[in-house]
Amino acid sequence: MPKTISLDSIEPLQKQLDIHPIYAAVQNFTDLRIFMSHHIFPVWDFMSLLKFLQRELAPARAPWSPVGSGTVRRFINDIVLEEESDKALSGPGEDDSYASHFELYAQAIEEIGGSAETAREFSRLASEKGFKDTLATFGDQVPPPAAVFMQKTFSFIDTNKPHVVAAAFALGREHIIPSMFRALLAKMNIGKEQAPVFHYYLERHIHLDEDHHGPLSMLMLNELCGGDDQRIAEAEEGAKSAIRARIIFWDGVLKAIR
Repeated sequence: MPKTISLDSIEPLQKQLDIHPIYAAVQNFTDLRIFMSHHIFPVWDFMSLLKFLQRELAPARAPWSPVGSGTVRRFINDIVLEEESDKALSGPGEDDSYASHFELYAQAIEEIGGSAETAREFSRLASEKGFKDTLATFGDQVPPPAAVFMQKTFSFIDTNKPHVVAAAFALGREHIIPSMFRALLAKMNIGKEQAPVFHYYLERHIHLDEDHHGPLSMLMLNELCGGDDQRIAEAEEGAKSAIRARIIFWDGVLKAIR
């Protein structure tokens, strides 16, 4: 049986993340607007990790030929479907509508009186000019903790190593998000009736990542490592680096709130 990634290596960092004081710091709409104006950028850069992996594991080419594992292709295409065009929150009697999780998060910001225009424009320009040039153009319009976090995300992509990107995605996002968002729901002082779209976003991620995306992302990661000791070591280090970046990011958001 091939060697696989051990979750033991990230457990101490995950415990540190799970008890971060940021979750209890969100006590009113001002706090939540600050939190979300930072967090929308990691919501956005998640898609670049995902799209890199889709390009590697289920590439769009014509003429087409199957690549790699059908199970992994199914996973990556499933998650792209749900991240890029998930069911949005509809009211009674309204037709179903669909939106990316980034668009859903932007809607949640506007629902509580904030603005997502900077993040929307950043997303649009980055797709045309690239991440680094766009970050330089926007300067301090992007909250510094978010800028640092995104730089770490794109450093994983810049390695051009699918197993490293998959580690940042699987262990730095999918594996840790459910407990993070569950802690936020339990500790923040903003109820569902006050911010229904934000609560929907959090609850949707807990459900998807815990029941479906998390386990399948580990399958993908282990397949990309292929039991190779060097790849496993690089993946584990990438995962730890991604979680450390999240802790540093939350530290920065907490400082902005306080």
